Amino acid sequence: QQGLISFPFSIRLPSWENSHADMALSERHSRCDASECLCPGGREQAEEEGPWHLLLCCSCAAEGTHRRCSCLTNSTASWECDSCAGLGTGKRQSTRVPLGWGQGPGKACQ
Repeated sequence: QQGLISFPFSIRLPSWENSHADMALSERHSRCDASECLCPGGREQAEEEGPWHLLLCCSCAAEGTHRRCSCLTNSTASWECDSCAGLGTGKRQSTRVPLGWGQGPGKACQ
């Protein structure tokens, strides 16, 4: 019969797993960053669907907008912030008015 060998070690998470800084990285962006938020509940309110559904930038996820605040229809599934799309490039997703024709987020829809 072979003898058991024991190794002294402790069972604990690595130091980087306990970091408060990592908690911020794992949190999802949860506010409307449109220049003028139109939501009656404010920038922090978000609904599962409809005009107050919060879409995050499909490229960076660091900015968000309510559908209505950026003139997006309820069927719009993706959106790209000005930083990623490039202001005035027309790459932002909208089915109503192509952005890049003088209309940015938070301005009145036509």
